[in-house]
Amino acid sequence: MRVLSVDLGTANTVAVLSGHGVVDVDGGPTMPSSVYLEEDGTLRVGREAERRSRQDPSRYEANPKRLIDKATLKLGEQNLPVTDALAAIYARVLEAVTPLLMGAQLDEIRLTHPAEWGPSRRNRLLSSARLAGMTGELVPVPEAVAVAALGGGRPLAVYDFGADTFDVSVLDAEHRILADGSLGDVGGLDVDQALLEHIGRAVSHKDPAGWQRLLRPTTVDDHRARLGLREELRLAKEDLSELPQVEVLMPEPFEKVVVTRAELEALIRPSLIRSTELLVSTVHKAGVTPEHVYLVGGSCRMPLVAQIIAEKVGIVPTNPDHPETIVASGAQVVDKSAITLKREDDKPRYVEPPTVVTAPVSPAVTGPHPVNPNVSGPNPVISGPNPVISGSYPNPAVSGAYSASGSYPVTGPYAVNPAVSGNYPMNFPQQPPKKDNKKLLLGIGGAVVAVAAVLGAVFAFSGPDLPSADECKDDTSQDGQGFTRCLRQLAGTVPDGGGCEKADSAQITGMEEIEGTVVSCTIRDGYAVQYILTDSVTGAENNADAIAKSFQTDRVEADWTGNGLEGNYRAATSSGTGVLVFTAKGRPMFGILTKNAEENADELKPDEMADFFEKSVQPGE
Repeated sequence: MRVLSVDLGTANTVAVLSGHGVVDVDGGPTMPSSVYLEEDGTLRVGREAERRSRQDPSRYEANPKRLIDKATLKLGEQNLPVTDALAAIYARVLEAVTPLLMGAQLDEIRLTHPAEWGPSRRNRLLSSARLAGMTGELVPVPEAVAVAALGGGRPLAVYDFGADTFDVSVLDAEHRILADGSLGDVGGLDVDQALLEHIGRAVSHKDPAGWQRLLRPTTVDDHRARLGLREELRLAKEDLSELPQVEVLMPEPFEKVVVTRAELEALIRPSLIRSTELLVSTVHKAGVTPEHVYLVGGSCRMPLVAQIIAEKVGIVPTNPDHPETIVASGAQVVDKSAITLKREDDKPRYVEPPTVVTAPVSPAVTGPHPVNPNVSGPNPVISGPNPVISGSYPNPAVSGAYSASGSYPVTGPYAVNPAVSGNYPMNFPQQPPKKDNKKLLLGIGGAVVAVAAVLGAVFAFSGPDLPSADECKDDTSQDGQGFTRCLRQLAGTVPDGGGCEKADSAQITGMEEIEGTVVSCTIRDGYAVQYILTDSVTGAENNADAIAKSFQTDRVEADWTGNGLEGNYRAATSSGTGVLVFTAKGRPMFGILTKNAEENADELKPDEMADFFEKSVQPGE
């Protein structure tokens, strides 16, 4: 029986053929799950897509799987069906597998997917496979079930650190999923983003304009430099799994930067602790004690992953030699008659932008786990992540079956953490429930996340009248507009223009509230800014990061100084809605600048939000 298993992941795609093993699809065992649309309609995938992305980043999508809930994605001026993009990836796999079949036909094609996916997403995956010309029996296989199939008949947990999200599943001895959970802001791409920001803090001050050009490219050379840096960061992350430090080669005019494993681990530790807490709570929810914790995903090669799980759970997890291919390999041996699938879809992985109503902000913020303040952006995908490859797919502008000739019609407009295998006593600690600190999550959904930086105007201000950080925490007295001394320091001259008042509540459609002292100011041209004083510096940072992590579109970010304060801001726009969140280092406060563009909505860009902040909101002298 000829069975093909395909694990189309967010970052990479892996295929395994019965009797053959892992298929070399594009010069290696993994192929980037990326697509690029040529002007003539030719759709390219993998490494070739990545190479061509340097010509026109607007025609490139690094992670189309992230958009499974969207109907289309925009490549250049064309709206391409998401199913067509996924079909092109499946078609490239089929093209590599066909010669290995020596004229025979596939009996089954097993398509893996996240355990949390319901029928709608699974059906879109199956439709994409059919569109690619896969004609054998299509069998959807939950990723956790595929991994469990390699673990024998015993209860286990699957810790899946993917590129896009972190997922955990607990299964019984029959490989039935008893409980699962996920974190949408913890993934390999977030690690890459954390490294980018870390290096930026080290070098950007030497040549702010050069750093701006690097992160906000306008020329082909700029784009190539940015893509080269992203590749350097990915390789650095991988090398730090084996080495104590690495040198990151920087494009001119910047000199190379040395990054240590300790620095990387400091950046990602908070997120890994959150993932382990979710593992523990999911085990409790399942009501069984797993004998193993299996690590899945390339990011699990980082030693800190297994270390934290061992520290917090009391077990050394099982880390396969090739975590990237374990899902596709496991799918080969799954008993399909025992597969159980989720019957309902959960919330969309892609959320359309909500309407932001300019109104006073309200107290309250949560999230059982603190957001990692070192990583911003949900899954920051900068154009051109992982290496891998291709095949070209001419687009006659009509959907149809993939042919072995290589054309594809598209529709129009890490090694184990030193430990032992075998049974390990699971010592999941009883965790006391965490207090809810509701987070204001501004869900600005979108596709590819590109990071940019803007140089803020620099002002210095000092004097006896400026409140200290400790005074900020204790000072609750408010003036007529609702400002405390600290909030007034952050607001600068904005209150002088009027339109500021104390806020008892704020309405941001689909989001929850924030806890603290809040002042809302209406400025001009559709802009409004909300200043929030929380009970701790960590609280302010976590809330600001939660907002930033919801940015799933192109983002601009930079540091700012003024009025005796310093901090950073991050801005994003989508469908006419703009949000910029800014923090003050060492102070328990932050601000949110918003804009609704009723006219020419598509023209509102992150740069515009950043420019307005620097000129009209950023506190000066």
